[in-house]
Amino acid sequence: MSHKKKIPSPRRHNHSKRWVTIGIILVLIVTVATAAYVLNPVKKQPNAPAADPTFNAFTQHYLAVMKSLNSTVTKAAMASKLNPNYNQTDLFTWQQSKMVFAQDSEGWYEDPIQILNSGDGICVQWSIVYVSACLALGYQSRLVVAADTTNWNFIHVWAEDYYNGAWVHVDPSDKVWNDPSRYQSWGWGNIGTAVKIYAFQDGTFQDVTSTYSPH
Repeated sequence: MSHKKKIPSPRRHNHSKRWVTIGIILVLIVTVATAAYVLNPVKKQPNAPAADPTFNAFTQHYLAVMKSLNSTVTKAAMASKLNPNYNQTDLFTWQQSKMVFAQDSEGWYEDPIQILNSGDGICVQWSIVYVSACLALGYQSRLVVAADTTNWNFIHVWAEDYYNGAWVHVDPSDKVWNDPSRYQSWGWGNIGTAVKIYAFQDGTFQDVTSTYSPH
């Protein structure tokens, strides 16, 4: 009696190859995705509270202000009002002759040219003009905002300059340069819990509370 040799079904063989191919593709996808995350992870703002609509509105507002100050149009308009040879301390002195402090906070501008044209403002307006002037002349400068953590409303606004290799405290409206501990006696409550302090640049912000809280 003759025995016929059983030939494997081509369909079953092709089906197995298909699953092997799918498995290899899945492994490649996972590998590429993992490598992409390692090389460029999702950026989280340091020490930012968990999703909080009020906090998000607070940060988005000042990020929008900084985006405007960093725009080509704003820089050009501000530069036209400045001596191009001024450094950061010159700009600090220059501003004192251009503005006066006003107590009424209603209706104030957040555009530096409008603020200069009005000639007055509270801490927010002073800081916006100073930061804008620094940026217009190519210096690194950022807005710093102390906020009440119960409602994320601002308490006080000032600036920081990148000066001699470090971020330096500058408070234009109070005419103070590099005295970050001064706010500890201002009666805000505990800086670090009741009050948080954030520095805003173009497209990013950073919790800088530790710079201004007691050590």
